Amino acid sequence: MLLSFCLQIFLAIFGEQRKRISGHKLGYLLWLAYLSADWVATFSLGILARSEANSTNPNLIPVFWAAILLDHLGGPQTVTSYSMDQVKELLTSRLLELVARVGVACYVLYRLWSWNAITAVAFPIFISGIIKNGERIWVLRRSQEYNNLSQQPSAKLPCIHIEDTSFYLTSSSDVRYLHEAHLLFRTFKLLFQNVDLSTFDQKITYYLVSEKSAEEAFELIEVELGFKYDRLYSKVATISWPRIIIRFITFLSSISALVSFSIMTKSKSVYSENDMIISYVLLCGVVCLESYSIMMHLLSDWTMIWLGSREKAFDILRPTKCLSPLLSFRRKLKRWSGSMGQHNLLSAQTKKPVNKLLKQYFPGNWNIHSWVDVDKDLKELIFVQVVDKRSRYDPDSSDFTVLKNLLEERGREALRSKDCLDKFGWSVYDAEFTHSLLTWHVATHVCFIDDSRKKCFANHQNCAMSTSLSNYMLYLLVDCPAMLAIELSKNRYIATSIHLRRLLSRNTRTVIMEITTLNKLDALPVHEAEVNAFFDELLQDPPAMLNEIKRTDEGEMSALLDGCVLAMSLQSLESLDGWPNEKKWEMISEVWVEMLMYAASHCGWKEHADALARGGELLTHVCLLMAHLGLSKQCPPALSDHLDARVKRLDDILQNVVSECKV
Repeated sequence: MLLSFCLQIFLAIFGEQRKRISGHKLGYLLWLAYLSADWVATFSLGILARSEANSTNPNLIPVFWAAILLDHLGGPQTVTSYSMDQVKELLTSRLLELVARVGVACYVLYRLWSWNAITAVAFPIFISGIIKNGERIWVLRRSQEYNNLSQQPSAKLPCIHIEDTSFYLTSSSDVRYLHEAHLLFRTFKLLFQNVDLSTFDQKITYYLVSEKSAEEAFELIEVELGFKYDRLYSKVATISWPRIIIRFITFLSSISALVSFSIMTKSKSVYSENDMIISYVLLCGVVCLESYSIMMHLLSDWTMIWLGSREKAFDILRPTKCLSPLLSFRRKLKRWSGSMGQHNLLSAQTKKPVNKLLKQYFPGNWNIHSWVDVDKDLKELIFVQVVDKRSRYDPDSSDFTVLKNLLEERGREALRSKDCLDKFGWSVYDAEFTHSLLTWHVATHVCFIDDSRKKCFANHQNCAMSTSLSNYMLYLLVDCPAMLAIELSKNRYIATSIHLRRLLSRNTRTVIMEITTLNKLDALPVHEAEVNAFFDELLQDPPAMLNEIKRTDEGEMSALLDGCVLAMSLQSLESLDGWPNEKKWEMISEVWVEMLMYAASHCGWKEHADALARGGELLTHVCLLMAHLGLSKQCPPALSDHLDARVKRLDDILQNVVSECKV
């Protein structure tokens, strides 16, 4: 019983925190707690069902413990499902489990019948438990319908109405940014369901985002994704009178049960001292958990939106003005992890091999080398390039082909703007995206090593952003390949890693050349000195080392040779073309932002939703930023030109048919 209670406390407090903690720092503990909570409560309920009362002590075990366990099985407000994949599976199983568990709880109440205990203590908790379990099933059902990716309405109808923008006239800035984020969230619901946005919705979202600074635009998207997280993974959602009544009933039930138990034990002591202590802890815990869930709901963004929409109804109280300090405080809260995972192909070779069992049962965690913050400068760089891409597209006059071409750019525009498309274009559009990504990753790292040794950084910020984006994109490739939506992505990475390992271990080449799997190569130690020596040779004698790399390349999957060639070409810009170092790193950073935008626009919405439970990904924020500015396949241009062209084609056909008939 106490273990079940502790698990509920842990889930209630940390269940909502996982959207702010990056990667797997908290994920495995929450996963174990989430799975254990139901199992422990069900197991305890089974023990109670087998307990026997006797004549000397008819209440050997407090009968209302079964009702408390049923309440625990309803789960906390902050966690309903652990991941998107569980929604469909949980909906059916939870419904069956609710029937079974209510039946077991009723059976326990029947076996340990005590009229005073049942009516005064057990019955209120029992009602609260049924409500919480039913609410959990309702939330799962809502999530399943809400996230049905096959929904395709027959017509594009706007989800934003002109009266929804009236908050601009009366609301303060703190209230306004919540309303703006909620409007964006309403369009996100359509995007997530693979529905094209109407022209009116596109204009509204473009106006809301384009007028903001980079920091403000990313802040809007953070709040918007917070709404989405609540919809997917918690019971905290839209405020309504039925939900207020439900919370009121469950809270009063927990309070009345605690008061009734206190009165009952004072008048007649029927339980042992240990059972009384445990019972008080459990009942007080139910009250505290219910109070905590109500407090979290009242302090949520949903409540602020609800109060803001009813400002006129509560005109005397002016709730949003009274809560202005709270709104300002909540605006400064961290709403996602704000960090990027880092994985570097070259430094990965010196990492200590990980146990195969850990890799098998805990995949992904071992590929992350570190985390870096997404700072203001990086947001500014991304925002400027997204706005620049949008400036080359006019939805009122452009056709869909222009938009698709813009979304297919992955470094071409950055190279063209620096007059380097002829020189480096082969690396961004003549190769498969994964190969292009690995090529630029190797080249960025080699340039970073060379410039670090020469100590000639002309622009530290662009260099730092380039290396962090390079490592982040490789982290997505290795740790979150589904987000890149590319087949054979792992094969190129493995081939490049094997190729590099063989070159780093040239002293034992007779053994290395026979190894064809990365797992076997991982068992062979590679020291940092060997990695440094390899790049020293490459930078000191490029022709010899490039020939050596070419000679050991056994296929087209490895990107090591192309990466080293690209690095040498980039480093020659200063000596041959007279480029300042700052200009080179500016171009590299712009190429990586274009690759980031390409990956963001090609990632499925389900993968973006899954990432919210891991602390969020920068890729998701960039994808929504692009979509709200009209850079998405679900934001097609207006249909008027297409309809006019269709009518013209029809008229031409009809005229030809009439002419032929006359002839």
